[in-house]
Order: sequence, then structure tokens, then C-alpha cells
Amino acid sequence: MSLGRAALSLFTVAAILGAAASARAADTADGSASDSSTSAAPSSLEVSALVGMSVTQGEPAYTAATTSFRRVGVYSELGVGYRSSYFIDPFISVGYGALASADTKLPDGEWGSAGTLHQNLGVWFISPGITSDIWRFRLRLGIGIAIVKESNTFHSDKNTATQKPLAAQLGLGFNCYETHRFRLDFDLRYVKAQGADVSFGLFGVTARGDLLTFGGGN
Repeated sequence: MSLGRAALSLFTVAAILGAAASARAADTADGSASDSSTSAAPSSLEVSALVGMSVTQGEPAYTAATTSFRRVGVYSELGVGYRSSYFIDPFISVGYGALASADTKLPDGEWGSAGTLHQNLGVWFISPGITSDIWRFRLRLGIGIAIVKESNTFHSDKNTATQKPLAAQLGLGFNCYETHRFRLDFDLRYVKAQGADVSFGLFGVTARGDLLTFGGGN
């Protein structure tokens, strides 16, 4: 998925959310008419934490000589968002993933004597974006900066290559538990850093809580 297609997805999601907004407004109006004593949900400053399992696409550089390859990793994220009565809620998040690793047997060559090349791929992802809640589902879209780090160790030599491409994320969450100021979601996401040719999906659990509330109750 290129960033151009991600931008197109943004307009598509915005159109879907616009339709959802009408339904949401209608539900709110119906709820107000049926029970005038019910107060509207307050806006809030929401903090969130995600922990999940990632699966990275692609293959190691030297597939035939690779003796060990792990594409399943761990991803964690902290975020801050504003939950409003409007149908779009903005957020910003910072995440880190230890995405993949590989061990490759190299023969004697210009790099020196034979040995094992140890490779590790990690990423930091800083992303603003928007979410929208439709019933128990939460749509998520963000575009930000990825800091992609590939670390290589051969014998006693270590080196790290870093790239900083634009990256996009798409996500769908499902709220499985909710109280007045706390929510627990299951999340599916897809992240693509086009310039670094790195993409991964993840499944995780997100805990969300209201740090501050603004009006509409305590």
C-alpha cells in the first residue's frame, strides 16, 4: 500500500465516518427523546496502552543461507487522544516493535572468514491520526514517521542502518469491556513504511482510560 493509496483510504474512511455520524446523531436524538434525564457522555482526554504480537512481511536477504528466521515479534504503544461527542476523535501515538530477526551462514569472502550474520529489525512509529467509534467497533487511520533500524552483527563487528520514511496505519478495534472511565479493546492493525519496504500486521490488546473529563458529568 503506497502513501498515495493511504491518502485515498483517508478520504474513503472519512466518507464512511460521515455516514456513521448521521446514524450516530440520529441515535443520540432518539435517546434524548426517550429519556430526557440521561446526560450526554462527557468529552475526555484519553490515554491508551497497547501490547500485541506482530507479523512482518517479506523474506531475509540471503534466504538460501539463512538458518533461522523469525517474523513474529512484539509491538507496544502509548497514545493520547481526545474523545468528543463528534464522530472523529484525534490521537497521537508512539510505538516500538521488535519485528524480526535472522541468522545467516556466510562463507569465506571479502567480509573475512566464514561465520554467522545475526540480523535484527526494529521500528519506532510516531503517528497522529483519527479514530471513530461505531457501536463497539473503532476505526483507526494514521500517517506518521517510522524510524526503521536494522542491526547486523558479524563476528565482533556491529553496525546499524537507520531509515526514517513516512508510514501509514489502518486499524479496526473491538471494545470487549467498558466502564464509565475505562475501556478494553482487541485491535487488528496494518502498518506500512513504504520508503523502507517494511510492513507488518499486529493483533493486540489496548487498555484505554480517561485522564481528564470535560463536562457531561464527573
